[in-house]
Amino acid sequence: MKFLIIYSFLSLFLIACSASTGSRYEKKDETKTEAGTSVNTKEVEVVEDFDISPYQTEINLEAPPLETEKLPSDVWFGYEDSSAYPERIIIGTTDGYRVQVLSTDNLDEANRVRAEIYEKTVRKEVYVTFEPPFYKVKAGDFTSQSEANDLKFLLTQLGYTEAKVVQETVNLFE
Repeated sequence: MKFLIIYSFLSLFLIACSASTGSRYEKKDETKTEAGTSVNTKEVEVVEDFDISPYQTEINLEAPPLETEKLPSDVWFGYEDSSAYPERIIIGTTDGYRVQVLSTDNLDEANRVRAEIYEKTVRKEVYVTFEPPFYKVKAGDFTSQSEANDLKFLLTQLGYTEAKVVQETVNLFE
């Protein structure tokens, strides 16, 4: 008996909740006013005939031509010339920081990036290490994090956007 009552209640509920959508989405040309009378309305097409061009401000900017030939070889102000770093001798190691530029599984790509960084920066300490399964290109031997952040800034300006400072054992030079 309970089953019959629940079944009938459920079926009435489902039937009452379903609605006919046949006339719900049809447009009517008739709307009701506040007084309750219906008024026929027609769709009116709006034609925009306002011309804004006389009111627009004309801006003419002449950019000077770029003279890349006249740029100095070292365009990074505040960084020393690469000849200031002669061959140096490693005297030991300590905890420090390096800038990781790339992590890849392709040795050729890692060596290519290492060569690019070696040419573009004044820091000649650029290492390719293998930490399975990746080859990692790291630059610099810094004992302070602020120096490593300076090199990271330079590398991001040169286009190596994934450069990050990592902590590891670094070489000490004479």
